[in-house]
Amino acid sequence: MNPVFSAGVVKKEVTVPSVDGFSMKASFVYPKIKGKKVYSTVVLLHSLGYSSDWWEGLPDELLANGYAVLKIDLRGHGKSIYNSKLTVTSWKNMTNSAYAKYPDDVVKVIEYIKSNHTKTSFFDNWAVVGADIGGSTAILTADKLEYKPQTIVLLSPVVKTRGLYTPVKLANLNHTDILAISGTDDVSGKNAQEYLKKFAQAGFVTYISAARSTGMLMLKNDESLSKIITEWLKEYL
Repeated sequence: MNPVFSAGVVKKEVTVPSVDGFSMKASFVYPKIKGKKVYSTVVLLHSLGYSSDWWEGLPDELLANGYAVLKIDLRGHGKSIYNSKLTVTSWKNMTNSAYAKYPDDVVKVIEYIKSNHTKTSFFDNWAVVGADIGGSTAILTADKLEYKPQTIVLLSPVVKTRGLYTPVKLANLNHTDILAISGTDDVSGKNAQEYLKKFAQAGFVTYISAARSTGMLMLKNDESLSKIITEWLKEYL
């Protein structure tokens, strides 16, 4: 058994109200490692139409390497489906004005975790992995935060989705390197990679997975991706 898992993990399910009272749900997990008090955090932002339950083996791979993991259900997905009136809201019925709140939603969750775990400094050193709309949200969130992620991993990147346009904000991330991953048959993802690369002010590395799928599903169809992503993060965290 990996020594990290033999020591166990600490898991916290959190509910954070957004600016408009929407209930944002997230899972925050970090390994218990003897003598270690400070953990780097990896934020996971899922694909459109999915939830944080679809990350396959990536969270365990990250925990096994000593990282804290923050999985957030984006508005209208997973457990983040209740508005301020406790009415269920699905991503299928949301307008672009609702999707525009994604970056602020994620900022609220990150700020909550950061302020409630000040002794462990989880966000002094952190990164984001985002799939399609989660990747767009990652870029827009990073632009809003004073403490930037060291790197962002984009699975099936998109230039604009549900009104979330990323190139201009990507150009603001002067010191955040990007790893963009697309599947073998993902023509739109590959095209987006090449377009976004023009706006990047820091490193922008592209990788083509053998998976014939997109977004989070690449992790299921290409089991090597979890290790590839983790090895990339090790260069920064």
